[in-house]
Amino acid sequence: MKEEIEAEKISSNKVGTLLDNLMRREDKAFDRFVFALVETNQDGIALLLDEKSAEAHIATRNTSRRTNNHPSSTASPAQTLAPMPGVSNLELQQLISMFMSAATAGNQTGNAVSASSASGSVVAQPRDDNEDTVDSKHEEERALAFINGHSATKEMKFTVRPATNLHLVGHHQVYRMNRGLTRGRVLIINNHYFLDSQLAARVGANYDRMNLKKLFEQLSFTVEIHDNQCTKGMRELFEKERTHADHEKASMFILFILSHGSQGNVYGSEGEKLSIEDDITSCFTPEKAPLLAGKPKVFFIQACQGEIKGKLYASDSHENEAMSEKDEEVSKQMGDLKIEDKKGFVPGYFKKADVVMSYATVKGYLAWRHTDFGSWFVRCLVHVFSQRAHSEHLLDMLTEVNSLLTKLKTEDSCGQLAEKSDTLTKKLYLFPGADPRTDCSVPK
Repeated sequence: MKEEIEAEKISSNKVGTLLDNLMRREDKAFDRFVFALVETNQDGIALLLDEKSAEAHIATRNTSRRTNNHPSSTASPAQTLAPMPGVSNLELQQLISMFMSAATAGNQTGNAVSASSASGSVVAQPRDDNEDTVDSKHEEERALAFINGHSATKEMKFTVRPATNLHLVGHHQVYRMNRGLTRGRVLIINNHYFLDSQLAARVGANYDRMNLKKLFEQLSFTVEIHDNQCTKGMRELFEKERTHADHEKASMFILFILSHGSQGNVYGSEGEKLSIEDDITSCFTPEKAPLLAGKPKVFFIQACQGEIKGKLYASDSHENEAMSEKDEEVSKQMGDLKIEDKKGFVPGYFKKADVVMSYATVKGYLAWRHTDFGSWFVRCLVHVFSQRAHSEHLLDMLTEVNSLLTKLKTEDSCGQLAEKSDTLTKKLYLFPGADPRTDCSVPK
């Protein structure tokens, strides 16, 4: 681990590599590292990494020091920590030293944070524009290699980072995410094979299914998968899902459709079309799915929306700008919102409120899939969510997905641009690692 960290040239990348290694371990290494920072009086950095865990360790440390009459003790982690498997106490101290050197390099290199050893406070530092560009480019290159390049694997290797934003739990502008034993249900329909000879087998699609299952289980969702569903089978699944008893204590609902498609439609395994709006999302309005009223409902459509290949063009401007029909689509969806007031239905919810529509591609265009690894869109989504869900809300993550997606290209310079629209009324954070019943602690 030490050699890998030292190989990084930019200090912020050293920090990222260390944290990534700690989170991948299965021996509570990340929590032990936070504890070690607290024991060496680096409270500010510890709180930044994992606020709840750090607060617990700080309280325990302060109580212990008061009991032993050592209020300013600077105990070494080697004296207080059982060693991590494969990491000696000396190596642990060296890792802390390396971390602090990188984290406090702001005065010399303009990195994001520096720590005050006297108070443990974390202070934002301005970044040098040149280094920010280099740093972002390096991180982007690593992400692309992980998604579709030399570092790509069929089963994506990641561990979702624990939430660092639990102070937002209960905020009036944030969706409630602590209603039950899980965040909610994720229904994945994966159409791989088709009876219609005009629709080729979606080779690589099963890797999308596998990686999505791994991601959302780590995010505390219940995942249910159905393969190769005809249009009748999909309608039956939607009918069953809209009244599923688990939604009563769910915080949200997510649906993935992985299939072939055309503009506004997806295909069943027999080759017939289903309308995304009329046959799918309409099943989950507050009237038809009252247990989901007022809760976020997110629909991901991994399917072509036409036959056009998205060509990449050079631009003389400083930044490339891609045209999107998102605003028009949102306008259409918002145009017929109305307050419902029918028997057996709770009035006050807009018919199409609390919905996110996320398409792998814009209307009229193809969506690309790698036969060895799976679709571009799903791999970008899994990568971004696993790396960002600990601190960012869903719409910001989807913007990052799109940004990453636009960097991929085929051998003939074709690319892809995703599209999203939403009628959310609050920010949607997933709070990974936190107890879905309370959102106030990370379960052991």
